[in-house]
Amino acid sequence: MKKKTIVIGLDGTPYSLLQKLIQQSTCPNLSKLVSNGTLQEMKSTHPAVSSVAWASFMTGKNPAKHGVFGFMERIPNSYDIYFPNSKHILSKPVWDIIRDYNKRSVVINVPSTYPATEMNGILVAGFVAIDLTRATYPNSVVPILKEMGYKIDVETQLARESKDKLFDDMFLTLEKRATALLHFLKNEACDLFIGVFTETDRLHHFFWEFLDKNDQKYSSLFLEYYRRIDDTIGKLLENVDDNTTVILLSDHGFCGIKQEIYVNHWLKEEGFLKFKTIPAKALSDMSNESRAYCLDPGRIYINLKGREPGGCVEPGNEYEQLRDTLISKLTGIKNPDTNENIIDKIHKREQIYRGDYFNRAPDLVIEPKHGYDLKGAIYKGSLLSKGVFTGMHTYDDAFVYINKKNVTKHNLEIVDVSATILASLGIPVPPDIDGTNFVEWN
Repeated sequence: MKKKTIVIGLDGTPYSLLQKLIQQSTCPNLSKLVSNGTLQEMKSTHPAVSSVAWASFMTGKNPAKHGVFGFMERIPNSYDIYFPNSKHILSKPVWDIIRDYNKRSVVINVPSTYPATEMNGILVAGFVAIDLTRATYPNSVVPILKEMGYKIDVETQLARESKDKLFDDMFLTLEKRATALLHFLKNEACDLFIGVFTETDRLHHFFWEFLDKNDQKYSSLFLEYYRRIDDTIGKLLENVDDNTTVILLSDHGFCGIKQEIYVNHWLKEEGFLKFKTIPAKALSDMSNESRAYCLDPGRIYINLKGREPGGCVEPGNEYEQLRDTLISKLTGIKNPDTNENIIDKIHKREQIYRGDYFNRAPDLVIEPKHGYDLKGAIYKGSLLSKGVFTGMHTYDDAFVYINKKNVTKHNLEIVDVSATILASLGIPVPPDIDGTNFVEWN
């Protein structure tokens, strides 16, 4: 029998929430799946942002091998930034690896796949896709998508107008996503099918607090949203036979926001960051006296001589002493209202990254306590604030499910999933992949 693998992504769905939804009988199809397979908690990436996590999922590699370290990146030898897209992922995604073995893929709505690139099969790019034509390969698929009224993403700006309008659009986007996923799974022959629901991430960002508070209206809508996703998953799995491997996963966890933390404000207050223009509008306004700066979410770069255009910190002892000083001071930051620690861990880059693009990595990566959402804005006048989001990403509490009982690895990370997909299709795992297969195949 020909092997087939189906991967369904629920962007930002926590393991703990999924367990709760199953226990409450909100998601009967997921409950049935879990009873016949293995559901485990999984770690994300550092930092736990979708662009990094999904790139690590699709390549099986850490950021220093695939080249994406955050939602926005520094242009080398400058203080300017750019937003990485599919062209900046410098390692093969799993669907290109299996292409070398004459296997065909259908990939729908995976973040960081825009613009769509040529492949053996069909690709409809996800976040942050802008134009449907550039988001789709081959172009012959575009009329099909337009006919079904396909929506690339939720119109999140509606949050500023009305929560009800945002929910209406989220339900509409989910409906169109489900239509597309079911259409391509039923009508396109493939060895690997990957479909991602990014709507869950939007749901959590804007409505997490309403679930926490058991809000009569929006908590009910939150749960109804998952019921509809569960219903779609049930319909997708009607196309599964006993020779099909089924994998479900999220790219990171989620929790409620207590405060947003503006790290660059702290660096300014402590004298590590100075600007020659007040108010500063961009990092290029930074003074040469600056010793460190931060990009979202909690990636600290040392203003290193020979690397940054205005670098003042000497490589070697001065660099190491500055990193140690920043770690010591940052880990002492507390919420002034509760006296609670804000920072959980701070990682030096050599502790978490390895690969050809290591020199692009941040010098420190801050991992906050749950509830403290790190931000890199340079224009904020205070350390703490609250914005429109009520939920934030977490490094822990992601999940992975597989319809097998013989799972052999327990400290799972999202980087491991690609190797398991390859093994499920009987394809050797390339030696440069960081992740390892977590199923003992018969």
